Amino acid sequence: MFKSVVAFFLVVLFSVPAFAKPHDVYPVPCDAVWTAIKATLGNENDYKIVAINDYSLRASFVVVGSLKPYTNNVGLSAAENGCAMKLVVLQVGSENSDEMGFRKRLGKALAKLQAAPPAKPAATATP
Repeated sequence: MFKSVVAFFLVVLFSVPAFAKPHDVYPVPCDAVWTAIKATLGNENDYKIVAINDYSLRASFVVVGSLKPYTNNVGLSAAENGCAMKLVVLQVGSENSDEMGFRKRLGKALAKLQAAPPAKPAATATP
């Protein structure tokens, strides 16, 4: 009986990380994702920036129009295959529409940035 209980807890202990929610990983450099995050948070109708740190790629913000103004956080870190984003949105209730809205707006901003044509280098006169 004791061996069964120990075996059960070992299985549960090692399987819990498999159910953990992974961070969002984007297959682009963190600079591109950070530009999209700043563009998303720059919309004053949706977000109010509390603090932003371009060096550590972290931002704190409040969702405009929320009944309870929680401070939310987003941060980026380099990953093996791109850029990992950790988003913490505090909202009371079963449906986290603020988090879904941020992800949707970020996806649109990132797609818009990727669709923009690359800047052409300045033409130089040859002697």
